[in-house]
Amino acid sequence: MSSQKIDLTQLNPEQLTVVKQQIDQELQHFTQSLHALNMARSKFKECIDDIKTVSRDDNANQNLLVPLSGSLYVSGKIQDNKKFMVDVGTGYYVDKSAEDAIQFYQKKVDKLNKESLQIQEIIKEKNQSSLAIENQLRIAAIKQHEQMAAAQKS
Repeated sequence: MSSQKIDLTQLNPEQLTVVKQQIDQELQHFTQSLHALNMARSKFKECIDDIKTVSRDDNANQNLLVPLSGSLYVSGKIQDNKKFMVDVGTGYYVDKSAEDAIQFYQKKVDKLNKESLQIQEIIKEKNQSSLAIENQLRIAAIKQHEQMAAAQKS
């Protein structure tokens, strides 16, 4: 998971700053990726909840509004509340039973949970690296200050 290790004590402050900027950029990228995964996971969980709601026996033959766009709807009626058209990707839709559709989306949620944990570990490592670099920058600044003070006394 983690990339190569760098001995921070061997780097000068300018090099430390460059490495910190790179790590901070990576950290930002992974944080954005985690956010996107969480949004996708929420969407799939919402699909599961919707399937469970629509497939209840008391929702058979119910009237509903079907969205055509973000603000345009047409009236519709549920013909079979136990069958769903599931978007399996790249514009392909498959008829699935309520159970199969829930199972399909649950697999997606489980996969995203696993990926989310991996990214959280990477973020944790990057945060630790960033803190270590900040600490090393402080040490370098103190040494530089002490050297300047010693030079002024001479």
